[in-house]
Amino acid sequence: MKSTSRSRFLRAAAAAAALPALAPLAHAQGADAYPNRSVRVVVPFAPGGALDTVARLVAGKLAERLGQPFVVENKPGAANVIGNDTVAKAAPDGYTLLFAAAPLALNTALGMKLPYDPFTDFAPISLVATIPALIVTHPGTPYRTLKDVVDAARAKPGGLNYATAGVGSMPHLLGEALRTKAGVPLAHIGYKGAAPALQDAIAGTVPIFIDAYIPTGTQVVAGKLRAIAIASEKRSPVLPDVPTTAEQGYPELVGNGFYGLLAPAKTPPAIVEKLHAAVVDAVNKTDVRERLVQMGYDVPASTPAQYTAYVKREIDRWTPVVKAAGIRPE
Repeated sequence: MKSTSRSRFLRAAAAAAALPALAPLAHAQGADAYPNRSVRVVVPFAPGGALDTVARLVAGKLAERLGQPFVVENKPGAANVIGNDTVAKAAPDGYTLLFAAAPLALNTALGMKLPYDPFTDFAPISLVATIPALIVTHPGTPYRTLKDVVDAARAKPGGLNYATAGVGSMPHLLGEALRTKAGVPLAHIGYKGAAPALQDAIAGTVPIFIDAYIPTGTQVVAGKLRAIAIASEKRSPVLPDVPTTAEQGYPELVGNGFYGLLAPAKTPPAIVEKLHAAVVDAVNKTDVRERLVQMGYDVPASTPAQYTAYVKREIDRWTPVVKAAGIRPE
């Protein structure tokens, strides 16, 4: 080998050998520079809803902390599948994030064929907020407790009807869990969204309505509906007089909507860690936490591992209910 060629070969070999050592440094520098442009936050719901409101609140605080715009982009449709899949297939560089809701777990529990896997196609960042379901009735009914509802369903020919925002929603699964546990006839009426179901509940057209605190809780506070149970392990500070399902003999009837932030799988861990720290800082600010609590949310601000465990627990919780009730997503 000529000396010039040999020198070139040795230099190339030395450079190649140095690459593994340089990789962590480059990785760290990349995380330090992140973000250096705007970040897209996909929300799989239409603008103006509960998830959208929380996402925009958190996105604004992330922008303040990290110095770049966090721009919310609404991609509703197909039980959140469109928005979720957009992020699952995005570049894993931290510039496309998902602000996900309960369907991240419920779609799997329902047996839907999904174009993504909720565990292998996402890098969890944090479970940001949860909000419990309420079991409510019109003030004109005699029902004040879950026992009253169960007794009435048992005594009435054909049982009682209960309404929710739709087939396969978390409130629907909660109602089916109550029906199975109590062993009484409860017939589900699935609406196309919470708004028409809420209107009929206020009018007294349906005797029982199960829905998340937003928007139903405000109607309870206004006296237009009576809350007979909150499907939570603890009472809500915004409805402290409403007993939990556990207090009424149904500790397994826990149903929460939940919102969390995720990135595409293979996003560099250092970027995930940086985003997690920013989320925790954002939601622990007094003004943000107080606003979320006043809206009815619990604010866990979890670790990525805790978020993954929460999603798995929800899938494990609702899959048997779906199978026992024979629920098929619409």
